[in-house]
Amino acid sequence: MATIRMELIDPADIPEDGGTAVQDDPDRPVFRGQEGDDYVCAACGNVLAARMAPEYMNAKLRIRCGRCRKVNAAIEVEGVDYKKAFGRGAVFGKNAVGADRRRGA
Repeated sequence: MATIRMELIDPADIPEDGGTAVQDDPDRPVFRGQEGDDYVCAACGNVLAARMAPEYMNAKLRIRCGRCRKVNAAIEVEGVDYKKAFGRGAVFGKNAVGADRRRGA
């Protein structure tokens, strides 16, 4: 199990069809999986998702930290089959399915 730092984003960069999970209790992760990595806030290091398999943590996922209130996004990594979890491919980057919706991309 690794600890993966999420990426801070501007709330204005949230795709129209994306949402933001809100962590109500800073001592409880928003998502808890069966096995995998812990995903932490890029600003304060608070655990936002625990034991999550990487295929469930695509770049469309946003979590607002309950401790510092910053919005974080998961980071997609090469070699992860995002279709395994959601039936669709990567959202961003060269392996994106459809248009890359990041500003300036």
